[in-house]
Amino acid sequence: MNVEAELKAWNFQVLMLVQAMLGAITPNFRMVVLSREGDVWVIRFYLERCVEDDVDEIEDIICQYTAYQSSDLKCKSEVLVSNVRLPSLSGADRVVYRRKE
Repeated sequence: MNVEAELKAWNFQVLMLVQAMLGAITPNFRMVVLSREGDVWVIRFYLERCVEDDVDEIEDIICQYTAYQSSDLKCKSEVLVSNVRLPSLSGADRVVYRRKE
């Protein structure tokens, strides 16, 4: 894939994730990161505490995110719960949301 097409793909995925997250983020969300592993888009949600309502919101976000996509989209999500320092990310990852800490 050429650089321009790759950039368009990333920008589209970031936009769709931001749209899916509108109104769903609570103060418990620390960071949301979009990355790509081969042909799979990976969305990592970092929460401070395990709150059932936030886990339900994440399920809704993923449902909305995939609804914006074509049927051949491959994606997975991960929920990481911790109040330790947020990890450093590789240059290939995109921070879509990060609260001030």
